[in-house]
Amino acid sequence: MLVLGRLIIWTAQTSGPMKRVWGLNTFLTELGDCDFCLGFWVYLALAAIMKVNLLEPDYIPYGSEIVTAVAASFCVHLARIGWTMQYGVIDLTED
Repeated sequence: MLVLGRLIIWTAQTSGPMKRVWGLNTFLTELGDCDFCLGFWVYLALAAIMKVNLLEPDYIPYGSEIVTAVAASFCVHLARIGWTMQYGVIDLTED
């Protein structure tokens, strides 16, 4: 679920048609630029569709999906930051 969600987030942030959607207003622009924010909504949908529940064996209607979405988006967000810090390209020519 984590890898699938990250692929959906990356596709939504980089595809041409979605770039037009992100440019419609400032709220959508901020949502498209924020991995964690967009990730929450992606992982909320995936948790509901795939029935993933981090609170098992307990189930709290809607709460279980929200907790799963927050945890998944935070973990993937941290992994992306770590990957970028380790393997990202730094442009030293900018002032």
